[in-house]
Amino acid sequence: MKPVKLSERTSKLALAAVTATAAIVLGVYVQSGQPTQASGVQPEQSKQFAPALDANPPLLLASASSFALPNLPQASQLEAQLPARTVALEVSLDTPTTAMPQEEPAPLLGCDISMNAIPAIAAMVNLEITATCLPNARVTISHAGLSFTEVLDENGALGITVPAMEQDARFAVRFPNGSETNSIASVPSLEFYDRVAVQWMGEAGLQIHALEYEADYNSAGHVWYGNTRDLTSVIGGQGGFLLRLGDGQSEISQMADVYTFPTGNAATTGKVQLSVEAEVTGSNCGRDIRASTLQIHQGGPATTRQLEIAMPECAASGDFLVLKNLLQDLTIAQK
Repeated sequence: MKPVKLSERTSKLALAAVTATAAIVLGVYVQSGQPTQASGVQPEQSKQFAPALDANPPLLLASASSFALPNLPQASQLEAQLPARTVALEVSLDTPTTAMPQEEPAPLLGCDISMNAIPAIAAMVNLEITATCLPNARVTISHAGLSFTEVLDENGALGITVPAMEQDARFAVRFPNGSETNSIASVPSLEFYDRVAVQWMGEAGLQIHALEYEADYNSAGHVWYGNTRDLTSVIGGQGGFLLRLGDGQSEISQMADVYTFPTGNAATTGKVQLSVEAEVTGSNCGRDIRASTLQIHQGGPATTRQLEIAMPECAASGDFLVLKNLLQDLTIAQK
């Protein structure tokens, strides 16, 4: 037997100990008396292996408890010292704003806006309004206390006939952005006519009714929205006509009925009974409606009157309220 140096024997024992320890840790079982060998390597038959180590050597493994996760910190057992009174933070002592500033109208850059007022027969005025940059815009037309809304067409144009309420007739049209344009027409023929108007906002159901020469309701002499006639009826002083102004497609539309009678050249003497009526509908029942009236006699100054009407409950839909004494009847004297 070849003597083994002490240092060499010690190293092999140490290696065997490490190998055995690794085998136990990794769970590898080697049957006694049948040593493993690497593929392709032949063991030397004359070589003497060192004595085996204890088959169950004590392992220096840490206990399971030593690998446990650290405990989480415990919640503090101290109670918070909160103030006895509620702390209120005052944000501002400024008085709240009650009204926001009004937005300034935006200018219509590059927009062709114009209005022409052209006198016509029966003391009427033809208005020609153009606003090429405002197609389908809703505009408000004002004249001598009369005010109503209309809608421009797809080209931003509108042609409309309006009864003059003063001889030097001044008209103004206001656009949605606040822009306004004006025009004037001279209507001296107004001195031959009497005119009455009632105006309102939304679906108020108001109507002017004129009974000429003691005519009955629904007869030829009963002039109202259901029988307006046209302005040719004044030719020869035969009778009057009614014109409704305004586009009524919105709750904020301003509307007006205007009745005209040729008192200055009437063919017959007599009287025209005038009244304002309000039909009770689903749109106005159970609420108050506001309106105003205007009346001029042969080109003189207008007489105006404001009114507020308490409409009946909706069970009365279809009925009419007759409001007398709001307009003065016309007394016709033949010239």
